[in-house]
Amino acid sequence: MSFRVYDKKKKKFVQDSIYLTPDGELLQSSRTLFGNKMTFLHEDRYVFQQAIGLNDKNDTPIYIGDYLEATVADDRVVTGLVTFAEELGSYVILCFDSDEYFVLGQSVMQYTKIIGNVFDKA
Repeated sequence: MSFRVYDKKKKKFVQDSIYLTPDGELLQSSRTLFGNKMTFLHEDRYVFQQAIGLNDKNDTPIYIGDYLEATVADDRVVTGLVTFAEELGSYVILCFDSDEYFVLGQSVMQYTKIIGNVFDKA
């Protein structure tokens, strides 16, 4: 499972060694004089985002919380937020300008591109 972690205090994604425990806790590994040190990351400061297993048309991995632009069946361009819809058992784009949603799957990835994420304006 691929994921990324956002640091709300520094307002950027953490690039260092981050691990997810089986209990869902985040650990960061850092080098010390005597080896590696593991530190728990506090949930109130860090946000975990999981990759959905699909890439956009530029071959960039898509994560929950990304904003996508997609060309849908009637050649209409829609924008929205990537989330998981439990009712459908699928990842979807929730459109900004309407009550619509579109299920994400391999066949539509060539028509989508990432245009940002929920932290761009944070």
